[in-house]
Amino acid sequence: MAELVKQLEKVFPRLALTPTIESTMIKLVEEAGELAEICGKVRQLNGEERQTVVRKLRARELTRLLERFLEPGKAVPASDLASCLAALQPDEVEAQLAPKEIDKLIARELLDVMQTCATFMYQLDVDLDSLIAEHREKLTFRGYLASNSVERQ
Repeated sequence: MAELVKQLEKVFPRLALTPTIESTMIKLVEEAGELAEICGKVRQLNGEERQTVVRKLRARELTRLLERFLEPGKAVPASDLASCLAALQPDEVEAQLAPKEIDKLIARELLDVMQTCATFMYQLDVDLDSLIAEHREKLTFRGYLASNSVERQ
């Protein structure tokens, strides 16, 4: 396997799944929708009250933590349990989210989108290494990369 693809797989591994191109496309649209939802909600572009938005986003985080408790044979750190319990407290629902907290929510969704994109790419019968190199050349040609970015290829 080529070097660029190996680097990609270190960050976005091939999953132990057997999706179809169609199911992966549906998953990509779902993940992009979740990303758009968070970006819109935190900027109150959907008209919801800020407190309602924060409550929904915290519920999503709580669900993410609780999923770990449901996995058989998995130990969950006490600190995670404490986080779940704290999230259930009504006092935790504030009208504001800290900018770093917003960035973390968006970054988590972006990683889901990126993993889904990588999974999609791995399904295609193409010379991915050549396509990645071609893509970098295009970015360089268009002036999108700083000169030191090009040298790190």
